[in-house]
Amino acid sequence: MGISCIIAIPINAQLNKNDSLLLKKSLQNAVKVYHDGIGDQAAKFNGSQYQGYTVSFSDGHPYFKNNVLANGSIIYDGVLFENIKLLYDEVADCVVLQDSTHRIQLVNERLSAFSLQESNFEHLIKKENSTLHSTGFYEVLTKGKTTLYKKETKKMIDKFSNANELAVLFEIHHYYYIQRGDQFFEIKKKKDLFKILSDQEKAIVKYITDEHLNYRKAKDMMLIKVIDYYNLLNQ
Repeated sequence: MGISCIIAIPINAQLNKNDSLLLKKSLQNAVKVYHDGIGDQAAKFNGSQYQGYTVSFSDGHPYFKNNVLANGSIIYDGVLFENIKLLYDEVADCVVLQDSTHRIQLVNERLSAFSLQESNFEHLIKKENSTLHSTGFYEVLTKGKTTLYKKETKKMIDKFSNANELAVLFEIHHYYYIQRGDQFFEIKKKKDLFKILSDQEKAIVKYITDEHLNYRKAKDMMLIKVIDYYNLLNQ
């Protein structure tokens, strides 16, 4: 089933205030019709049913932050869908959408970005010789001329519980990247940060000292503040 929304506007006509209001309302209605019409069909045609997990979780879970569906938004095939129920499976690195009857695993290549649990993600492609961990979804910690990304991965480790049931533990790793232009630089140690931002190293060292920022105890906050400060210095 195809859905089309066509709005004809006479290009030579001068729009008065009432015409402008009517046009705005028509555009809003057209977008609403598109979203209402495509509804569950988008997920069913563009994804597959999410299988989930058949084992119990001894400690933790495979999802980002919480293991329950939460409101989020996606940009799918270039179209923004808001206020939809989502899960982000960090083991499979896939986004799960709940429609009226199913949980649908969206196609990664069609999902350019999504927001969930007050965090924003972008789909990045690992090119040849790139330092990125892999092609997949990366959390945008702060965005600007220089952007900071975080990749959280989870790996399942099998473990037998006392009741002789197969339970699962999770091994979690974090990777941090700075993007400048088309290049990605991985931050493995604190000194990598100074090397990448060497043009403002003295100012950044002073800023870290003045703000009492701690790389080991609060890595995310420290890196976000430093990158924001670096972008401010390089405006």
